[in-house]
Amino acid sequence: MIYYILANPNAGSRKGERSLKLLLPYLEENGLSYKLFATERTGQEASFIQQILEEKKPEDQLLILGGDGTISLALNALPADFSFGYIPSGSGNDFARSLGLSLDPIQAFKNIRHNQAKDFYVMRYKSQSFSGYALNNVGIGLDAAIVKATNGSRVKKLLNSIKLGRLSYLMTALHVLFSKKSFCISIYNLKDTFKFDNAFLLTFTKHPYFGGGVKIAPEASNLNQEIHLIELDKYSMPKIFSLIPSVLQGRHLENDIFHHSVSTAVSVTPQSTQPVQIDGETFEIQANDTLTLTSERRSIIC
Repeated sequence: MIYYILANPNAGSRKGERSLKLLLPYLEENGLSYKLFATERTGQEASFIQQILEEKKPEDQLLILGGDGTISLALNALPADFSFGYIPSGSGNDFARSLGLSLDPIQAFKNIRHNQAKDFYVMRYKSQSFSGYALNNVGIGLDAAIVKATNGSRVKKLLNSIKLGRLSYLMTALHVLFSKKSFCISIYNLKDTFKFDNAFLLTFTKHPYFGGGVKIAPEASNLNQEIHLIELDKYSMPKIFSLIPSVLQGRHLENDIFHHSVSTAVSVTPQSTQPVQIDGETFEIQANDTLTLTSERRSIIC
């Protein structure tokens, strides 16, 4: 057996690199064969996946080592019926948290060696200009604006270099909270139709976690087909800030100013062009374009 390792050394402010420095010597010490495919830039995942699929034999295994972004990009290139192992090495690790995966690279590998497959569900998304699979969340509005602004910030690169990347998100979030305008959007699911005229935060998720451990949808699970929608209108800044403690405690849905609905398929149509974040990658949906979300089953070895 050969372990084909698709790794992102840059994940989690070089946490991926540190995980490799632990994992590779362990494999060598135990006489386990492996072949490493280490990305140097975003976008290499698809070509590496194709090469691995062409080379590997049925008894070989694919291991993905990196953060949520790494596994999300790999997922878009993998056949739906292809099982893989995952060694979490990101900064947020929301997907690993949702399935209770070990964050220790050696323990995660030992668990993978048990060769027990588990089904989980992801969101398949499609609009006129972009399509693919989302592992964690699809956000329109506030969180997308924060991700877009942060990814384009020079400060982020500086803070990442000194392992303070999360601080850049906090700094950007404070600015976007005050500057982001509300928007109008229509939601259609299998049961109901909603229209929000003053939407501010709108997130679809397959599991509870968001932003590195925040339980944005405490009852969500990627072990079923349900897609959870969380929406918050724009209020005054004092009121928005007063909600933060309940969000951090996972108790915010007790407040009826949050909209929460569940469906296995949903479509959204904004009336103005809006940023979209999908597992931390940013896109843009045009006014009156419709984004559809459905559930699809995948399999992980853990």
